[in-house]
Amino acid sequence: MQSHDLRLPATPVAPFAPYADNRANHQAELKNSAKPAGEVDMEPRIIELEAHLKYIRRDMDEVRDDVKSIKHRLAYSAGGTAVILGLLAWITNSRFDQVVTLLAH
Repeated sequence: MQSHDLRLPATPVAPFAPYADNRANHQAELKNSAKPAGEVDMEPRIIELEAHLKYIRRDMDEVRDDVKSIKHRLAYSAGGTAVILGLLAWITNSRFDQVVTLLAH
């Protein structure tokens, strides 16, 4: 069998300059910031992510409630449709000859 591995030349690629500088500065700040053992530094990005997660959960709860409401409406409408069709079938069966004469004219 043939190997399907794609081999590319090993040329180093420089990282995107603004991102690399920002990342290097951020890592240097993390190394230089000496915190006491009990203190925790909550970064603003983590706080922002937690806020986004809270909003996503709230929206998902709203979607769940909407889906439940739609399911109940569909169940009631399906039941109502079955009752109406049953009544129409019963009327048609009991008055079949009258329905045929109405359709024939």
